[in-house]
Amino acid sequence: MIDTPVYDPFEGMDFRFDRCMLTGVKIDSKGDLVQLFPDWLINKYHLQGKTITLLTGSTIRYPDIKVPLSRAARDAGLNYMNRAVGDLLLAGFDGLNWLKPAQLYHFLVYLYYGIIYYEIYESLRMKSLRNAFLTSEDFKAKFRILHVVLQGAVRPVSYLNFDPGSMFILRTHDYKKPEAAYDLKIGTNTLSICLRLGEVGIMAALLDNGTQAQFFKSYFEKFDGATLHPIQFDELYAKISYKAWLMNSVFDYGIEFPDAEDPAIALSVRIPDDKKEESVFRDWEDAVYGTILQAYLAPYGFPPDKIFDKSGQSITFLETPTGKLRRFDADFKEIR
Repeated sequence: MIDTPVYDPFEGMDFRFDRCMLTGVKIDSKGDLVQLFPDWLINKYHLQGKTITLLTGSTIRYPDIKVPLSRAARDAGLNYMNRAVGDLLLAGFDGLNWLKPAQLYHFLVYLYYGIIYYEIYESLRMKSLRNAFLTSEDFKAKFRILHVVLQGAVRPVSYLNFDPGSMFILRTHDYKKPEAAYDLKIGTNTLSICLRLGEVGIMAALLDNGTQAQFFKSYFEKFDGATLHPIQFDELYAKISYKAWLMNSVFDYGIEFPDAEDPAIALSVRIPDDKKEESVFRDWEDAVYGTILQAYLAPYGFPPDKIFDKSGQSITFLETPTGKLRRFDADFKEIR
């Protein structure tokens, strides 16, 4: 367990590679730059030559994405988290029965924050308009809380009567070719992420205070026992990420830092009196959602003019007009 003071990289926007991104302690910029994506993930899905595109348009290979992490932070829980999550995710969908939800959630936050660390570093270095929004006060406030959440991987963090995010786990079709069996999407401006590993599909709104899990629990129960095609999985993630974007900033966070009596960080959330009448979500606009859906379906060959049906509504591969779940085999042939 880490016992150093809680570090806030957003105070002074300190995003360098000679300081641990979790604890702020000085590190060896050679020995303590750690590969963000663990070997088990890179080797299983042949990601050695694959790249991630940053908001600036530059690309970086998976093995080259390294983040500054002290040995103390790795020993305090990050190494164990990576091993435990890897062992169980590689075991397939049934392995999730043994995986603690909090551990999986921290793993997703870790991947997301590692990418964001790179993005913010690039934003400060290049001053590119494409990613300038990352250093706005609104996003800094959100990322600051997410950084506190990530501390839960290396020290005690408690949440007072709320869950920090909404996470959904679904079964998906598996494929022999690694490039078809793996997919990662990072919703940088929605604080969302989805990860598909063979028959395991995971998506999360990382900092919505459990709102989507609470509001849409009955909707996701429709998919219990179903095996989704990647197109269906991506459509579902389009809905999650758009809903995350529609969420109003009605919540205020409180942070109680560790002291001599209590070594834990305590996070609380409340809705201020002047925001209690505000809706949690802004109104859904199908035209806006359609642009998100089109971006996610484009790799499957769907042109923009096919995203909306004759009535002007966005297409769906999840349900029939009567609300019945649609089922597809691994080759995307509908099962009647």
